[in-house]
This record gives sequence, C-alpha cells and structure tokens, in this order.
Amino acid sequence: MAKRAAQAQTDNPRLAVTDEADAQLYERMHGSVLPDLGMVRAAVAGSTDDGSAEVRPSNREIRSELPPRSHVLPVPNGWYALLRSEELDRGDIVSIRAVDRDLVAYRDEEGGAHVFDPYCPHMGAHLGDGRVVGCSLKCPYHGWEFGADGRCARIPYSEARIPKRAKVDAYPVREHDGFVYLWYHAAGTEPTYEVPEVEEHDDPAWSRPYVYEKELVAALQEMAENNIDFAHFKYVHGREIVPNGLSEHHFDGPFSWVQENLGDGLGFMRRSYGPGVAVLRFAGLMTVVANTTPIDRGNCRLKWHFYFPHDVEPAADDLIASVVGPFGLEADVPIWRRMKFQERPVLVKGDGPFAEYRRWYAQFYEGN
Repeated sequence: MAKRAAQAQTDNPRLAVTDEADAQLYERMHGSVLPDLGMVRAAVAGSTDDGSAEVRPSNREIRSELPPRSHVLPVPNGWYALLRSEELDRGDIVSIRAVDRDLVAYRDEEGGAHVFDPYCPHMGAHLGDGRVVGCSLKCPYHGWEFGADGRCARIPYSEARIPKRAKVDAYPVREHDGFVYLWYHAAGTEPTYEVPEVEEHDDPAWSRPYVYEKELVAALQEMAENNIDFAHFKYVHGREIVPNGLSEHHFDGPFSWVQENLGDGLGFMRRSYGPGVAVLRFAGLMTVVANTTPIDRGNCRLKWHFYFPHDVEPAADDLIASVVGPFGLEADVPIWRRMKFQERPVLVKGDGPFAEYRRWYAQFYEGN
C-alpha cells in the first residue's frame, strides 16, 4: 500500500515541480530554494550523492548491565576481544563500551572489521548512528566519510582540501578464532606482541565453540591474580588441599604459562597472552579460550569459547559448569564484588608467587 501511494505521488503531475515558474513560487512561499528531489529520493532509497550504493547497516549498541565503576588500577595495555565475529556482519555498526572508552566497531563491504573512537571531529556526532560506505564509515550528521585508517577520505559537499585534523583514532584490529580483537595502549603505542590462533578452532576433530559470556564486577588484575592464589583453591573452590609447590609459573615478556596441578588428579596448561587472553588446555578433555576485557576500570566482560573432542562432547554442559559454575568462577564473583585492592598485601609462605606475578604484570601499565 505504501509503495503504491509513493508511486502515485511520483506520477501525479500536480505534485511534480518541473519548471522554473514552480521553483520560483516555492522559493517565495517557503523562503528557500526548492530541494533537489532527485537527491532526496536517492537518500531515501539508500544511495550516496554520487549514485553509488550504500550498505544499509544494523546499527545497534551493546550496553553493559553493570553501573560504571572506577578503580585504583588503570586499564592494562594489550589485546582484548571486543566482539564475537558473528556479532558483526557486513555493514553492521556496533557502539560499545570497553577499555574504559566509548568505541564504535563496523564491518566494511569487503568484510574487514574496524574499531574507531566514535565522535566525528567535525561537529561531534556519534558515528555509531552512521552508515557503511564501501570500506568507510559515514557520519550521520554531515556525511563525512572516514576510511579504515580513521582519516577523513571524503566530504561530499565541499571541494576544499580535507584538513589533517579530520580524523578519528583507529585501533589496531585482528580477527581470528571467531573473535574481533582490539589493541589498546594508554599511550597509543602500536602492538608489541600478537595473540596466536587456536588450532582447535578449525580442527575437524574438535567441536564447534561453545560460547560463554558474562559481565562481572572486578578489575582485570584482581581476576588474574586468582590464577596464582593457591590457598583460595581450597577455601573458595572446595579443593581437598592447598596445592602449594605443585605448579611452576614461567614468564617471558608479555607471555606466561604454567602447568597447573590442583592436587587431586586435575591439571591443565594455561598460556596467557598479555592481560586479556588466556588459553587453557585440559589434555584430551577440553580447551578454553578465555577472553577477559575491561569494560571500565572496575568491571569486566568475559567472552569465552569452549572446545571439546567429539567423544567428550556429550559431557560439554557438565564440563562447562565445572569451570564457571558454583565451584568454579561463580564462587569467586561475590568476593571480587566487595574486595579492596591491596597494593602491599601482607603475605605468608604458601600464598603463591604474588610478588613475581605483579612484577610481570606491571609492564602492561606502561603509559598510564
């Protein structure tokens, strides 16, 4: 019905302004020149002013369910999983809060993922309300187009030279294993390490990834220190003993690894790539890609993938629950929610290698 009505308007000669006299009459009545109806129709149809097609995006915002929270610890530098790849289709524009910043992510027509600071340098409009044009992001306010490097590539109504300051900050992005990774550095330094691909993701002998996502109240370092806090495995997670002396941590630049032995036959290899990405392998049982991304200084967002050999997959739900359920992650959540970070904790023998771990972790605060 709406389509037929629109066609009737176009075909009605009394509604079509086609000659100079009608244009002059319009100007006297409205105090402005008659708009270019061709451009108006093109805009409604989703075309650019040069006649090329635009991708109609799915503009959306991912809002945190947690209230903003400050913390004495800043956001560490490193790679972080911003989105799952399937959350960002071609032409999509997603506004999201992460690393204590407002961000906008989009996927261009060629399939590339990009992450920008979201405010147009022209008049401050939010690019999350814009459109994808080719490989660029178009501002919703005046049509400025920003290329993949964040520089303004086109101002549609002006032939003047594009100012050098006409740019937005563009973040380094990597995409693999079903995640869009963002590089954050407080001083704007380029990436100093890479996160390797996980072989299980494309291995036909392993299951598709099982997705686990959660937001929780904790600073990232507070969560990370759980991994070397041996005593809490007994008193929080119900292990039979405190597994002192059963695990040895190794540190090499931005990477760390440890063969965790929890004292009752359970063990796994954990490899950490900076502060935001860890891969846990339980031999012959499951692999966990644990991405933990700061929303702000005091809140985190988890985006985890669980993989299983096909013969183990029938037990997948139970195995996931053993990691994130009442005797796993969920047992830590109420403690993190109310704890206060101790810069100089009172430590005793058996507490784990906190001093060594904090020396390693301090590298990720460079530039803060």
